[in-house]
Amino acid sequence: MNKKNLLLYAFVLAFVLNGQASAQKVNDFPAKTDPLHKRVALFDKLMFGNHWNEGTLLQRVIFPPAGFKEPVIAWYSDCFDVTVEMLAAYCFKYAITENRDDLHIANQLFEGLLKLEKVTGVPGLMARGFYKTDKPLWHEQVLWYPMEWHWSTSMPGYRWLGDLSADKFTSLFYGIGIYWELCADEENKQRAADLLDRFMSRCIYHNFKLVDLDGKMTLWGNFCPDLQHQELNSLEMLMGLKVTHRITGKERFHAAYNMLIDRYHYDDRQLKSKVMWPPEWRNPYDDDHAAKSLYMLMRYEKDRSLLIKYRMNLNIHWHDWQNHDFSFPGDPWLIMLYQVLTGENVLTEQKIDGIKNMWGFDRETREFKIPTENGHKVVKSVVEGHASTMIRNYWFGRYYGFIDPSW
Repeated sequence: MNKKNLLLYAFVLAFVLNGQASAQKVNDFPAKTDPLHKRVALFDKLMFGNHWNEGTLLQRVIFPPAGFKEPVIAWYSDCFDVTVEMLAAYCFKYAITENRDDLHIANQLFEGLLKLEKVTGVPGLMARGFYKTDKPLWHEQVLWYPMEWHWSTSMPGYRWLGDLSADKFTSLFYGIGIYWELCADEENKQRAADLLDRFMSRCIYHNFKLVDLDGKMTLWGNFCPDLQHQELNSLEMLMGLKVTHRITGKERFHAAYNMLIDRYHYDDRQLKSKVMWPPEWRNPYDDDHAAKSLYMLMRYEKDRSLLIKYRMNLNIHWHDWQNHDFSFPGDPWLIMLYQVLTGENVLTEQKIDGIKNMWGFDRETREFKIPTENGHKVVKSVVEGHASTMIRNYWFGRYYGFIDPSW
């Protein structure tokens, strides 16, 4: 390892090892003309320097004066996904480097996911995000549904955000599955299995629904065979059950998987996961959830008839993906993932250029109406987005040999 990379590892580890790091201190931005590997390294440094929150990574952080020096004034609705993407990235990275520092970071991100369950105080119930505070901060009233914030009974002095959704469900099984495959030692394999066991068992108990602290189904938590739901959710539930069975070895999850197929035809319903028409209804975020689900299912499933149906789903998605213009951060991953799952060579020169030109985020200045005892005050602050998708794309591509380290 060269001196530059050693310094980067030391910097990242300093934040990870110190728990709640001082945020918004890193300002070394890459240039779009920099080589891809340099851009990834600098965005990685920005993420761990400015977004780290006790094992989790925040999706979008607000700097002072509207924010604080700690990364707690932020959007929390997708903190779960950002943390999982970085966990996947570091799993792929560790599989290449076999560097203990990369493994340590992956383990810390896994601990962050465990804390998303612990903070709720309910086994199998996970939060979107959390932060340590002595009072509710203004972002709770402005950036998400205020009624979904709760004081933690299991971690005094913490607030957590509920209303878990289908995308977080998908991220959990995708991220934990990759961690279990590539990074976890025997102790953490068991802890990962126990987490998925608790989470999926709670979901099955409530008839394949995500149920919140109040005992009611969350807004986007419907996988239930007795309720009308998006067909993408059928695909996601099959993936969750397949991963849980693979990791826990418990037959009841395999039985649930087969029941949803034999009795409710989830294997047929998942074929309609992709909205193709009208084109304006196509959703790149749904593409991401479908891709995560198909990546896990098509590598774990052994039944040929089911594999054919999952491949049909992938082909339908590919009809749209092959024409993406790389304006969405996950587009490079969709191209590489399709080639991994099919063995077809689809990396044209244009698509390779799209991968080489990946970008993380640009900072922006926004106005915020901050509620106070005397009404609202308007404050302008810089906002920093996240680069976890780009970093995941990169290490996925490196792991499967699509991306040259010299790029």
